Amino acid sequence: MNIDDFWSLIERAQQVADPQNEASMMEALFWELTKLPDRDFFAWYRLQEAFMQLADTPKLCAAASIINYGTSDDRFMDFRAWLVMQGRAVYLSALAAPDRLARMRVPFGGAEWELCGYIAMYAYTGRKYLALFRPDAPDGQALCRRYPDCKDLPQQVERICMNRAMIRRYDVGGFDQDLEHQMLQTEIEYRLHRSNIPRDFFSVQHKDEPKEDLAEELAKTLTIDTAEVDPALPHALPALWKKRTDWEASRLQQRSGTGRCEQAER
Repeated sequence: MNIDDFWSLIERAQQVADPQNEASMMEALFWELTKLPDRDFFAWYRLQEAFMQLADTPKLCAAASIINYGTSDDRFMDFRAWLVMQGRAVYLSALAAPDRLARMRVPFGGAEWELCGYIAMYAYTGRKYLALFRPDAPDGQALCRRYPDCKDLPQQVERICMNRAMIRRYDVGGFDQDLEHQMLQTEIEYRLHRSNIPRDFFSVQHKDEPKEDLAEELAKTLTIDTAEVDPALPHALPALWKKRTDWEASRLQQRSGTGRCEQAER
């Protein structure tokens, strides 16, 4: 796993997901990461951490405040997770000159992706869940015997394993499900619960973590704007500030137009 591989994985996820929708990107990243062998898996995570660390600069913090209407230590970390998930071109451009974010598609009020910061942990657990139901595994064989006519058995297994790994609330069954599917989904949940698979990603990863500072090594090859920032945000990042104020004005105009239409209908 090298730097090109790291960014390529994110780009593949973007091809099947909405790059500005965290839930969509998380699912795409989840399936890309579950394909990786352990060595590449942990290397990808270390690179994600390093790139987020390198984005911890005064001007990018100011950008996070403009985009998300304020920031804090935790919120700025979530902003950096969002920034990395925008891909190599956006990330490197913003790292070198944060005001360039004004040229890009910016989701004002929605550029804090906390859960994407944990996607490697979720995918690591998900791989263990999915392994339970391999065709040659006891649980996988048991499901095939009990539901021999279920054509979407693999899809049901994948969906529930992913949701459970990402700690999503998942209601088994529903009015749109037949009885057999409800029983299948309940059994998958039961077998996952009974497995007691630990969420041990960080303890396992730290055992083999290289000692060198990866962020420090990467910084030697990157252009990073580490200058102090003007306390007045309109002066610190004028283009990004203007983009936000223009966006706010457009939203206000749209609301006003909607309000007038509703009054006219009455």
